[in-house]
Amino acid sequence: MSGSPGAAGRPTVLLVHYTFPGVIGGVETVIGQHAAGLRERAHVRLLAGRGPVGVRGVEAVRIPLVDSRHPSVLPLSSELAAGRVPATFDRLRARLRDTLAPHFLGADRVVLHNVVTLGLNLPLVAALHDLGPTLPAGRLVVWVHDLATADPRHAARLHPGEPWALMSRPLPGAQYVAVSATRQAQVATLLGLPVDSVRVVGNGVDLPATLRISPATVALLGRLGLADADPLLLLPARLVRRKRIELAIDAAAELRARGRPARLVVTGGPDPHDPEARGYLLELRTRVAEAGGRDLLLCDALGRSASRRLVDDLYSLADALVFPSIDEGFGLPVIEAAVHRLPIVCTDLPTF
Repeated sequence: MSGSPGAAGRPTVLLVHYTFPGVIGGVETVIGQHAAGLRERAHVRLLAGRGPVGVRGVEAVRIPLVDSRHPSVLPLSSELAAGRVPATFDRLRARLRDTLAPHFLGADRVVLHNVVTLGLNLPLVAALHDLGPTLPAGRLVVWVHDLATADPRHAARLHPGEPWALMSRPLPGAQYVAVSATRQAQVATLLGLPVDSVRVVGNGVDLPATLRISPATVALLGRLGLADADPLLLLPARLVRRKRIELAIDAAAELRARGRPARLVVTGGPDPHDPEARGYLLELRTRVAEAGGRDLLLCDALGRSASRRLVDDLYSLADALVFPSIDEGFGLPVIEAAVHRLPIVCTDLPTF
């Protein structure tokens, strides 16, 4: 990368939006996730006009004129929406260009989130088109969440001629990224770009944080490759014959034979009160080995018997509870699965 290295020789990434991630909104949430994900590998700067920063360990660059609701921008935007270009337009364009230039020159990558394509601050769009040709190729990344032309509410504010025509011209030297194939096609059509030149990077969810999964479970998922399971089947029971765990093993093996990357996790250990428990465990191990081995996990893989926290985490992550017992006095896993809104595949017992 070109530009000025950040702390400890790491590259500097500048993320630009109207508002900081501390403002509640979908795009702000994604920017916050990007910033948090990048900060271990880069010096991250967030550039915006308004709001709490919302992310720790990053540098904030606050330029009020970037905000779409700045007192100098709002009346100008009203005039532009009516098809009139105020005399103040060029002055704001120049102020923004000159203010942004040193920050853009001091970064290795500048990622523009929506500020080029949504057009809520047209002087800012114009300033970015002025800056684009002055920067090394590849410095700018235009990350497209929304397009003014795809939203009737915003499209109605656009008119023929300048500066509105900037919304249908690609930013010079920029790499375009769209959040979906739909946006990719819209961007390519609007800007006259080859479709495959617009990269698609979808938004994501931090699954452990969203589901409050423990670090120990996250480590286990990585070690056992459970994150790729589809479906992930859970059987939280001790290894006793009336639980008929062999049926769950056979069912999961059949799914895998049909091309599904199914995984079965049996969380309980051998019954400590049953002298035949060891023999049943050995039978199940043999059945697992015959059915696919590493893809069907008995308690051995979980550290003999799973902790309560691990079982709760697996309920949150699983796609279905499998409970083929031949007899149960109650069957607590069925209740626990219901609490977690899990589909339940179980024996047709009156108790259940």
